[in-house]
Amino acid sequence: MFGVFGFSSYLIGPILLYIGALTVTDKPVRLKMFWATGFVLLVSNFMQIFFVGDVAGATFAETLMELHKLGRTVNVSGGLLAVIGVFMQDAMGTAAARITITVLTIAFFMFLTDTTPYDIYIKMKEKAEEEKEMLARQMEANRIARAEKQRLKEQKRAEAQQLRLEAERERQILRATKPKFPARKIDFEIDDEPSVDVLAEVPDFAEVDVQEKLEETFDDVKEQKSVEQQKIDEIMKKLNLSNNHQSETKETTEKTLSEIEKAKNTLTAREKADIVPVSEIAPELAPEDKAYIYKHPPIDLFEKGGMTNQGDVESELKNNAKKLVETLESFGVQTRIIDISRGPAVTRYELQPLAGVKISKITNLADDIALNLASSGVRIEAPIPNKAAVGIEVPNKQGSSVNIRTIFESQQFRNSTSPLTIALGMDIAGNVVTTDLTRMPHLLIAGSTGSGKSVCVNAIITSFLYKSSPEDVKLILIDPKVVELAEYNGIPHLMMPVVTEPKKAAGALGSAVAEMEKRYRLFAENSVRDIKSFNKLAVAQPELALEKMPYIAVIIDELADLMMVSGKEVEDYICRLAQKARAAGIHLIVATQRPSVDVITGLIKANIPARIAFAVSSQVDSRTILDGGGAEKLLGMGDMLFLPLGASKPTRVQGTYVRDEEISRVIEFVKRDFVAEYNQEMIANMEKMATKEKGNAATGGEDGAESKDEMLPKAIEVVVEAGQASTSLLQRRLKLGYARAARIMDEMETMGIIGPYEGSKPRQVLITKNQWLEMTLGQSE
Repeated sequence: MFGVFGFSSYLIGPILLYIGALTVTDKPVRLKMFWATGFVLLVSNFMQIFFVGDVAGATFAETLMELHKLGRTVNVSGGLLAVIGVFMQDAMGTAAARITITVLTIAFFMFLTDTTPYDIYIKMKEKAEEEKEMLARQMEANRIARAEKQRLKEQKRAEAQQLRLEAERERQILRATKPKFPARKIDFEIDDEPSVDVLAEVPDFAEVDVQEKLEETFDDVKEQKSVEQQKIDEIMKKLNLSNNHQSETKETTEKTLSEIEKAKNTLTAREKADIVPVSEIAPELAPEDKAYIYKHPPIDLFEKGGMTNQGDVESELKNNAKKLVETLESFGVQTRIIDISRGPAVTRYELQPLAGVKISKITNLADDIALNLASSGVRIEAPIPNKAAVGIEVPNKQGSSVNIRTIFESQQFRNSTSPLTIALGMDIAGNVVTTDLTRMPHLLIAGSTGSGKSVCVNAIITSFLYKSSPEDVKLILIDPKVVELAEYNGIPHLMMPVVTEPKKAAGALGSAVAEMEKRYRLFAENSVRDIKSFNKLAVAQPELALEKMPYIAVIIDELADLMMVSGKEVEDYICRLAQKARAAGIHLIVATQRPSVDVITGLIKANIPARIAFAVSSQVDSRTILDGGGAEKLLGMGDMLFLPLGASKPTRVQGTYVRDEEISRVIEFVKRDFVAEYNQEMIANMEKMATKEKGNAATGGEDGAESKDEMLPKAIEVVVEAGQASTSLLQRRLKLGYARAARIMDEMETMGIIGPYEGSKPRQVLITKNQWLEMTLGQSE
């Protein structure tokens, strides 16, 4: 074999396996056989020309014998097949023969393997980009780790500095309250041990005075706990000293304070004036000036996310991309993959159709693509905004959730200066998505049961608690389902307890409207336009004594229930807030489970531009939320379409997942140092408006039972003047519809104005014109 094929003998085995694989997959092999044969022949001549050169032989037969001999003895020779190379060298020279054989060999290899140099270049480029991205991610992870380490170090240093300052402040307090002259020391034995009677030798005339003085001093020391002692107790608790050291300090302090109290009782007016009060030394420690600093929940309260097996991911992407192109090609649609973007739950394959291919051909094949990929369903985005490509979104076989800690640690969330920053999730490309509620300025969330709507609401509230203090953000939570948001009761961010009654919910929205009007009056008085300008003015000009206004987020967890109970009032309040509340710093987040037109009315949709759609059951519901389809093809479990203000098309995002344990830990941490201080004025407004609405509802029910049509008096005049009554008569004379005219006829029959129904004949009129005038005058009186 080596005598015939030479070096090409090593290629025969792999080429036969390749041809066999093509035969098994039912692919055309006749052309491949031609290219394979030519490639083997050219490789033999290539090796002969480059590594052997000229062959000695006077005749053609001698040349063949020499080539056969070289093929058996020299590993890099071409064997008998290299006879073409020998003639090429004789005909055109060695240099030209080498160039020609090289070009032909590369060309046959390309046809055999369906590979071009451009494809090789693209693969090498993609490999280099992957390595570059991996290096960039590693560098980013190292940078984040270093920053976190530096932050922890700075935090520990600040805590140590704070402890030193508090200890120094304690020593200043003790030195300042120490009397300037030695006081007489009087020890009191409080315990049950027998004490020495120090008054036994005192004369009788002084015994009563001394005993009374001692009792008064003891009562003052025991009953009145001084400000210094309270502050020292608080400082000692913050220093976390040992119990023994705390008890010793406390006993020493009580003893010192008892001496101070006795000394003060014996001081003159001038000496008392020389004592410096504690409030002048450390005014921040005085009870009336007590200031709390909000401690943001640490990142350790949230769990870290898991890792995905990259090997399985790469194989899945390659297989799906290949199947996708082959499926479209089988239907006569020629495309090519230009990019693949993998997200937590969905991967988008970006295809560029060749010239002459309509986009509608691709969009109509959604079900066929899902069948060939063995997927539950695909969503086609045609075209992708700002790209000349069509996006086919396929669910991942190994989906992963987006933990809220991942978003909190991202640069986008950390660098955001807005107090109402929301950790939304990750898009299809794996990029972190955050949004600012102040720019939306209101948000509508809708989705069916189990789609992740309540988790999204909890993630939004958790983002506010993690990002902002109660001085920056206040919340009004309305939860008709009672159980979803009840856990947040008692957090310092609340302006009122979580509202669960539908009537009170309408009152809470009404109190928010009243707060909005109040803020606009303050803006007008101080000549500012919005809340940012007002807060800047309050900081720049403290002499105006203006209090900083916090942003207010009104969150409604289930709008459908409120619309069923008091729809008109709720809709009016929501529309008023949506139209005017942005400049006042009041923002709405409305969530509903049933995105039907009777819940999300056209007026509400028109005033809330930013929307989030979770998985819904039909395209009609999707159009109700987004004014377009797409939400019916979502996967659920946090898969959403986010339509921000001003965007032409929604963005697919995998929402953040926050566990119940993480929410409980954050709430417990926030409640530990702060106590909720509700706005009593807003609570009173809520109760007042809720009571008013109940009264209106009751009155409306009574009036509704006795309400009469406004056209009834004119109808009675018509029938009295005509002397007969019929529905067609009222339709002609009063220009009424049939239903309304028939209803008026029934009312007149009930009042005794006309007689009963008599078939096709007109009804009789039972009163005269004078009787009707008397009835009218009696009602007016």
